[in-house]
Amino acid sequence: MNFECEKLDDEWIRIFEKNDKLYQDFYKDDLYYTNLQIIYLNRLNEIDKIKQESFLMTKPNYISREEILQILNKNSIDNERTYKLLSILKYNVTLDAEDITDFLKTDSNDTFLSVIQNIDAISFDKTINMLQDLNDLILIFYEKSSELKKTPSNNVTKKTFLKLNTNKKTIKKQYKE
Repeated sequence: MNFECEKLDDEWIRIFEKNDKLYQDFYKDDLYYTNLQIIYLNRLNEIDKIKQESFLMTKPNYISREEILQILNKNSIDNERTYKLLSILKYNVTLDAEDITDFLKTDSNDTFLSVIQNIDAISFDKTINMLQDLNDLILIFYEKSSELKKTPSNNVTKKTFLKLNTNKKTIKKQYKE
């Protein structure tokens, strides 16, 4: 039996890979970093300062609770002022490649913003490569008032003690048969 070894025509594979590279930016991919937007508000609810930095995630699409607590502790003091956390917002662009043209025609972009209720792990959804720079974690801090810590001496509530009667005797009843 004579088998003629014919050369496989794999030119179509190379053409497909070349065309696929053109659309690589429109495929959804994991997030390995996000932008941190840190907003400091003073006691008059005015913005004092805005800090921006990048945060590299240890796991793709995921910020652990410990990492969030570390970020909060690091940024709770600024210019010798202490701040408390007011809100955490997550901006995660979750558009599909087919929906980009519809999104550009409409004005609603609030569908990607969500409020984080609890200080817990935060997960991000996969995002189109081209739009990954738009994903943010926004931390809003409010300046702690030093006046609240001081309590005036004339506004002190006195403790009241109730004295219990400890002279009670217990009487055992005997049952007759």
